[in-house]
Amino acid sequence: MNFNSLVWYSSLAIGDEKNNYVADFLNRSCELLNEEINEEIKEKKLSINFNIDFLHIPKGEEGVGLLNNKLTNYTNPIFTNGHSIPKYNPSIVENIKDKSFFYFPQNVTSASYDKFDENVKKRIFKVGRADQSAKLAFIDNEIKKHSSAKVYFFHQELRLSEKMLANHNDDKNFTSFSFKDFDETTADETVKSILKDLKPEDLLVLDLNLSRFKYIFNYLINNNLQNKAINTFGSVENRFEKISFNLIQLVGNHGIPSVSIEDLMSKIYGENVTPTDKALLLDSTFRLEIPILAFQTLKKCISSGLTKIEDQNILETLSSFNNDSDVFVGKRIQYGFNQLNENILKENFAYTFPNSLQNEKFKIPKILHPTQFSTVNGRIQQFNTVYNYIDVLRITNIDIKEKTWTAEFYLDLVSQSDDPLDQVIFNNLSSTNDKFSSKEIWRRKDEDDYNTVRYYIVANFDFLAIADNYPFDWQSVYISMTLKDNSKHILQPIPLELVDDEFDINEWHIENAFSGIKYKKNFLYKDTDLKKTVTVSSENRLGWTLRRKNTATLFKIGIPMFFLTFLVYYSVFLGFDKSGESIGILTTTFLSAIALYFSVEKPEPKKLTIIDIIFIWFYIVNGFTITAFSLSSLITEKIHYYTSGFLKFVIPLSLISIAIYLYKRVQNNRKDIILDRDL
Repeated sequence: MNFNSLVWYSSLAIGDEKNNYVADFLNRSCELLNEEINEEIKEKKLSINFNIDFLHIPKGEEGVGLLNNKLTNYTNPIFTNGHSIPKYNPSIVENIKDKSFFYFPQNVTSASYDKFDENVKKRIFKVGRADQSAKLAFIDNEIKKHSSAKVYFFHQELRLSEKMLANHNDDKNFTSFSFKDFDETTADETVKSILKDLKPEDLLVLDLNLSRFKYIFNYLINNNLQNKAINTFGSVENRFEKISFNLIQLVGNHGIPSVSIEDLMSKIYGENVTPTDKALLLDSTFRLEIPILAFQTLKKCISSGLTKIEDQNILETLSSFNNDSDVFVGKRIQYGFNQLNENILKENFAYTFPNSLQNEKFKIPKILHPTQFSTVNGRIQQFNTVYNYIDVLRITNIDIKEKTWTAEFYLDLVSQSDDPLDQVIFNNLSSTNDKFSSKEIWRRKDEDDYNTVRYYIVANFDFLAIADNYPFDWQSVYISMTLKDNSKHILQPIPLELVDDEFDINEWHIENAFSGIKYKKNFLYKDTDLKKTVTVSSENRLGWTLRRKNTATLFKIGIPMFFLTFLVYYSVFLGFDKSGESIGILTTTFLSAIALYFSVEKPEPKKLTIIDIIFIWFYIVNGFTITAFSLSSLITEKIHYYTSGFLKFVIPLSLISIAIYLYKRVQNNRKDIILDRDL
C-alpha cells in the first residue's frame, strides 16, 4: 500500500530571500520527517510505503496552477495542506475531487464548501485553530479599559466584523471602517484622512489582512504614535523593521517557541539561526503537521488489524481524533475533529511587542500579554500570564552514568502571587540524587499588582544521557517547568532572545541553547468503568546542547595509546631471531593496555563507547600480532617473514579504517541529540 503526502508552500509578501529560506527549511524538514517515518516503518515492519514531497510555488493564480498540475500526477492516496487564502481552496479541491485525497485547509468559506457533494466534503478536514470568541472577549475587555476613548475598528466584512458591529455599533465612541473594497493606490491618503484626529488614548482594532493593515502600521510608525492597536489576523514577523507603537496581536501559538520545531532547526542549521529567523520559520511549520497526522492515521489503521487500508478506513480513523478517546499531537499543534470534520481544539493567544527586547539582532520579538482569554468547555475563561527568566550561574556535575546534572541559577518570576515559586513545578528534578534548595534574594511590586521575585536555586536534574561516543559526545540538558494550577494561569516560555548561553561549564562547550513548549498526549482511565480519555499536557523547557571538551581525555588515553601502538608496530620489524623479544614487547603492551583501560574514567553504558572501541581495536590488533608471531616462530623463518610483511600492511590499514569509522560515528552522534525526547 502506497501513500503520499504533499507539503507545499506559497510565497508570502516577505521578499524572495526570506521565501527561499522558509522553503529550504520546509523542504529539508520534509526530508528529515520522511527519513524518520520510513525508519519506523522498517523497524516495526509496517505493510505500507509512505513518501513526503515538497513544493514551493509562487503566490496567486500562477502558484495554484502549478500546485494543481502536481496534484494531478498522483495516483496513490494523497494527504495535503490547504491554501491560506480561502478563495483558492475550491479550485484545488475541484482539481482532485475524483482522486483519493485528504485535504486540510486552514480556512474554507461556507459558500465554496457547500457546493461540493458529500463524498468530497467528507475528505476536507478544516484544521483552522482561531478562537474567534476568545478574540472578541479580549477586545471587549480592552474596550472597557478605554471607555472614554474613541475606538477605531477596521475590517473587511469578514471574520470578527459581524459580531463586533453587532456588539458595539451603538457605542458613541465606536467607529467602524470597511476596507473590503480597498484601493492600494490611495491607501496612504485614506489612512491619513481617517487617523488625522487620532488622540494618544484612542484604541485601534484591526481585522485586516497584511495588504491592508500594513498601511495603518506604517502610519503609526512613521508618525511616532504610541497608540494601542489590536491586530486580530496575520503575522507581522519579517514584514516590518520595527514595531514602535503599542501593538497587541491576537493569533495562534506560532508566537510560542516549540521544542520539537527547535529540534528540527537545530538538525538542519545547527546553532546558526537567530531568534528572528526562528520566528519566521516557526510561523510556517503548521504545514508539517499534515504528513505527521497522515502517518499516525495509517498506523492506527494497521494497529486495528487492517491488512488493506481503504479510503473509508482512513476517514473513520481521522474522525477518531475527536478530543475524547484520542487527539492528534504534532510538533506544535493539536487537532481534534467534530462530526463536521472541523478542528475543535481552538487556541488563541494575545501577544505584546516590548521595546526592551528589540534590537538589531532580535527584531520584533513578542511575548504573551498579561491577560489571556480562551474557550474552555464552551465557556470563555480569563487567564493571567506568569513570566519567568533564568540566569544560569553554573552547571556542574554532568554525570552520564547517573544521568544527572547540577544547576545553580537565579530564577526571576513575575506573577500576581505573593509567592510565585510556590506556583511552579520542576518536572525533571533528579529522582536518584535528590537536591533542591531555594532562597529569595529580592522582590518588588510592579504595575497591575504583579510581583517580581528573584530566587537563588541550586538543584539536581535528570537528563537523557547518550554515552555511546564518550569522550567525543554531545549531550542535551534542560530544565522543565509547569504551573501547579493551569486553570487560571499560563506560563510564558522564556523568550528566545533572553535564553542564557553565556556561562562556563567545566569540560563542556555550549553548542546551542533552546527554549520552548513540549506537548504530550496522556491517556487516563477514569471512573468505575475505567473509561479511556485523552488529555494534552505541556511543559516549558529551557535547555542547552553541550559538546564535551575532550582535551584531558585525549592526553590521558591518546598519548599512552600512541606509544603502545608504536611498540606493537615496532615489534613487526624485528627479525626472526628476535621473535621472543617481539612477543615479550607485545605481551607487555597488551597488559599495559588492560591496565590503562581500567584506569580511564568510563560512563559504563549498555552500548560500547568510543573508548571501548579504541581498546577493543588495540586488543584485536595486539592479540592477532602475538598469535601470528607465536605460530610463525614455531614454523620457519620464511613464514615469519611473510607474516611480518602482512602485518606491516594490515596494522596501518586497520588504524586508518578505525579512525574513519570513529570520525563518522562522532559526526553522526550530533544527530542523536533530540531536544524534545522524554526521559
